[in-house]
Amino acid sequence: MRNLFLIGTIVIFISCDNSIVFEKYKSFENQEWNTDSLVSFDYTITDTISTYKLVLNVRHGVEYEYQNLFLFVKSDSSADTIELLLADKSGKWLGSGIGDIREIKSLFAVEKMYLKKDNNTIKIEQAMRYGSAEKITNLKFIDAIGISIVKE
Repeated sequence: MRNLFLIGTIVIFISCDNSIVFEKYKSFENQEWNTDSLVSFDYTITDTISTYKLVLNVRHGVEYEYQNLFLFVKSDSSADTIELLLADKSGKWLGSGIGDIREIKSLFAVEKMYLKKDNNTIKIEQAMRYGSAEKITNLKFIDAIGISIVKE
């Protein structure tokens, strides 16, 4: 009984990860991300002394037709276009997962500092193009997109 209590206590301490200060996902109906659908994450950072890393999380189906995913990412202080490689040149998915869904995590900011305790927003828009098409209106087999903010 004593050993069981000790093992349970160790599992609880190992599973607690206080370094993640924000994590949220936005799921897409029918695994389709319309180009007009802007994903917005609102969060508050209260520790202005620490540095943070920002991680982009993408869940996609194995039927996704492309090797990569282009995103427009805008925060309160910057805007950028990010390319996420979801598969290698041979077509092997780079993310982890079992069954039909894969998840890939991509670091897009490190050692980020927040100078004041304030509300912050990150907005993400899919920016996929193919051939002569101006944009891919409904990007299929994107299940969800998320943001993790981790204290370094």
